[in-house]
Amino acid sequence: MEELVRKVTPMMVLPDILPVQRQYEALGFELITTEHPGCVGLRAGKTALMLFSVELMQKDFKKSTVAPLIGATVPYINVTSLHQAKLRLESSAMVVEEAFTEGGTREAVVVQHGQFMILAERLPD
Repeated sequence: MEELVRKVTPMMVLPDILPVQRQYEALGFELITTEHPGCVGLRAGKTALMLFSVELMQKDFKKSTVAPLIGATVPYINVTSLHQAKLRLESSAMVVEEAFTEGGTREAVVVQHGQFMILAERLPD
């Protein structure tokens, strides 16, 4: 069976990412810049964290989808196939919204057992 999950990275959606970014940098995390304003990565050893601004998230998803993610740490799960990942979810899981993002991914915001996650498939260039 083909491996479905490539990587899981904790992700935070924040009104202002800069204060949190500075906090992690002060702890020794290395900044990983992206080509998208409102999105940065942070790395310390094998540990990583992504920070997304509310504004950036709302470019791809409805405000009502983004609202419960604000201030929460959510698993961002890179998968080889979004379709296959959705088929493997429990029947109680609900896909809140699915979108093609500016970052070149197809993503689904999912809630299951009261917990949110984002499933993301990288699209071919």
